[in-house]
Amino acid sequence: MRIKNSKATDVWEKLTLIEYASHTTDKLFSNFKSAVSGILGGFVVSTYLGLSNEAYLTYTSIAFVLSFWDIFNDVLVGNIIDRRKKSHPRWGRFKPILLWLLIPTALLSMAGALPIKDFFPQAGDTVKVIYLVILYLVNDLVSTFYNAALTALTARQTTDNAERGYLSGISGILGSVIGGSGSYFVAIIAWLVPNVSEAVRYFYSMVVFSLIAIPATAFYIITTKERIVEPPRQVVPKLRDVYGQVLKNKPLVLITIADVLSSGMSIGYGFLVYVFRACFSDVTLQISVFGFNIGEKLQGFEAIMAACSAATIVPTALSLFLAPIIRKWISDKPLYIFTKFWTFFCYTGMFISTFPITKHDPTSLFLSITFWYALHGLTTGFYSVVPNMLQLTAYDYGEYIFGQRNEATVSALKSTLTKIASSLGAYLSSWCLVLIGYIKNGTEVANITTDTKQWLVMLFAIFPAVSSIFAIIPMLFYKINGKKQKEMTAELNIRRQKALDEMNSEEEKALGCTVEDLIEK
Repeated sequence: MRIKNSKATDVWEKLTLIEYASHTTDKLFSNFKSAVSGILGGFVVSTYLGLSNEAYLTYTSIAFVLSFWDIFNDVLVGNIIDRRKKSHPRWGRFKPILLWLLIPTALLSMAGALPIKDFFPQAGDTVKVIYLVILYLVNDLVSTFYNAALTALTARQTTDNAERGYLSGISGILGSVIGGSGSYFVAIIAWLVPNVSEAVRYFYSMVVFSLIAIPATAFYIITTKERIVEPPRQVVPKLRDVYGQVLKNKPLVLITIADVLSSGMSIGYGFLVYVFRACFSDVTLQISVFGFNIGEKLQGFEAIMAACSAATIVPTALSLFLAPIIRKWISDKPLYIFTKFWTFFCYTGMFISTFPITKHDPTSLFLSITFWYALHGLTTGFYSVVPNMLQLTAYDYGEYIFGQRNEATVSALKSTLTKIASSLGAYLSSWCLVLIGYIKNGTEVANITTDTKQWLVMLFAIFPAVSSIFAIIPMLFYKINGKKQKEMTAELNIRRQKALDEMNSEEEKALGCTVEDLIEK
């Protein structure tokens, strides 16, 4: 594929409207897929495949062991990308990789949602476990290449901190709005095709969203420029030198540690759908608004989850509006610490107010969970922007100190550590699901006991509360902030422009025309 106009000639060149549009379009459709997957994806292994307790624990044990392969796989993949000696003057280093992997990534998303229990009812536990293990290995390799290259491309899109904030804001707003609306999509899908199982509905949804995301992502890749460029052939440092640079990049190390410690938040959120499916699938809530009992219209856990998400709309919208404004006066580090503390406050409040659930009828339990969940929405905008900005600053610091950014290697390394932490958490949560009796009785909602429901609510609250406090600790030592960050950025832009001018001068001499003329052609 011939990719035109993909190289900037000035590090201070502003993002074009097409770049903003392509970024927005890509995030829009990729978040649709992520929203549905985030709600129902965890059910594939634990519920939809119908595995026995033994088969379920066998697969989760294998997946946990395989996660340690990522220590070598992810880092190797990232280094392969960063060490590629050839970088096309217009195509850059990362776009070819992304375009090659677009369709395989989409197919793997569909394969991960395949309802084996419904489509192949004769398949036994052994077949299902083998399928899941093979899928895990293939998906791990492909997604590592794809995500590392995409992270590196995005990190080089602009040097302007304000524009980085705008892009992060767009991603955050779309991610929050669409992600928070995932339960609406699930409810709508259930309403559109009520006569098929939850698993089949999920599979059809992933097929549709995966196919739509392909052209949207291709549009983004093709139109994105790299304003932090490299010579077509650069001197590649030795692998040990790259790792040495990463380990000496203190801001990056601190951000990575904080991200790993934060993995408990996503584990806790994973219990949300279990809570609603177990506690509210077979009940009618008594919720009156202006004398009208809307609870009568909320049938099925999908609809009740949608009602919970509706309650978060106002605080989430307020947060998304305030985040870019507050960032003008308060730097990212204190905002990061505040968001983590707010998470601790909200989920601790949820735990205290819902324990024990035997004191609550379904309506009061729903209202209590929804209140604290909505209150947590006040930090959604900050979660959407601040962590990404801190990581970009850490990349800049590496370039400032060592002259090397190594985004793909860093992204892969962080991905490795996060995967291992997530795998450990998922493995522990899998054992929790077995020990509390969900795996044995979860395929039939009527068989889920009160004790199991209580444990699900507790796990949903405890994981985010504890992990958010742990994540604050490393960030207390993060120093690249305020004036120091501005001085670093100014110095880097001078260096970048000098390198870019030298590259353009050499190309013009070799080609007998200016770079601008080449781009026009």
